[in-house]
Amino acid sequence: MRRSPFTLLVCLVLLSLSTIAFASPDNAIDVLISPYGGDAILQGAWQPRAGVSGAPAEPLEFQQAAARRGSRQRASVLPAAPKAITKCKQPVCPVGVSCPAPAPSPPCIVPRRLAGQWELGVQTFFAKVGGTVRYPALVLGLPASTIDFDNDLGLDTHKVLLEYSAKCQFRPSWAFFYSIMPIHMDVYRHTQNTLYFGRYAIPPGAVIKTNWDFIYQRVGILYQPVFNCSSVVSIRAGWLFNDQKIQTGTNVCAGACATVNRTRNMVLSGIEVEKCKRTMCNGGTLSCDSLVDFGYVDGTFVVDVQAGFRYSVPLNCSRWGYAKGGYRYLNFQEDRNDLRLDTHLEGWFAELGLIF
Repeated sequence: MRRSPFTLLVCLVLLSLSTIAFASPDNAIDVLISPYGGDAILQGAWQPRAGVSGAPAEPLEFQQAAARRGSRQRASVLPAAPKAITKCKQPVCPVGVSCPAPAPSPPCIVPRRLAGQWELGVQTFFAKVGGTVRYPALVLGLPASTIDFDNDLGLDTHKVLLEYSAKCQFRPSWAFFYSIMPIHMDVYRHTQNTLYFGRYAIPPGAVIKTNWDFIYQRVGILYQPVFNCSSVVSIRAGWLFNDQKIQTGTNVCAGACATVNRTRNMVLSGIEVEKCKRTMCNGGTLSCDSLVDFGYVDGTFVVDVQAGFRYSVPLNCSRWGYAKGGYRYLNFQEDRNDLRLDTHLEGWFAELGLIF
């Protein structure tokens, strides 16, 4: 019972302190959270009140907060203003970073046949055909006529011919080569002039039939004294074979007037030069490819000139395919008076081949 008065006294003291604390709101700390916080607001938030001597006036934010003290409401926190979205495009090369230099062009390299490889090709020759024939020296006591292939015999002026070629590289700088071009024509024509041919005089207006067979064949060996990355020089030597036959017939001579047959076995020599022009990024190579062959002996001189470009495409494992095109001139000139059988072919050509 003696502790009851003491307990009551302690409760009265605590109640008095609580009343004093709630009765003095001026001593409360006001907190203002500004979503657009700046240095000026923060500086003003820490300045003393205007009631304190020598202190400056309160900022506007604190005055608004003091007006709301009576309601004892907590200051609301406003969301931050969203930032504007900007798009930045990165430069091709950032500042301070050097761009890599463009890749250099591939070196110009001529495709090469390796030892043991073959090269096969087919050439289409769009030839203009021309030539003359005279046989024998005298016909019925008169000089034999010089007969033109086109005007007198009616042979086709333009003819598409095919030549087949092959090369075998049996050593790094040595190879065998072979080529053949066969020609055959059958034509009929009315003669325009009197022709002294063989043993007969063929009058104008006669129907003359002509068969022309022509074989041009080369075989030999080539040596490559120069073979570097950008050029190739090949020296050629071998045997040239030409078999040519012209048969004519009319009603004057019962269908068989004269036959001129020439079989030539000649020595062949020549040179071939290939010069690289450009190698593409895909490995294809463009080059100049020129060939000159000479044939002599057996009373005839032969010139075969080919000038053009070759484009080679790699096919993996040292195999190549190529396309070639240019201009060609082939001439047979006979050195005889009693019998002349001269032939010339010239025109554009296109060739496809494979190295494997």
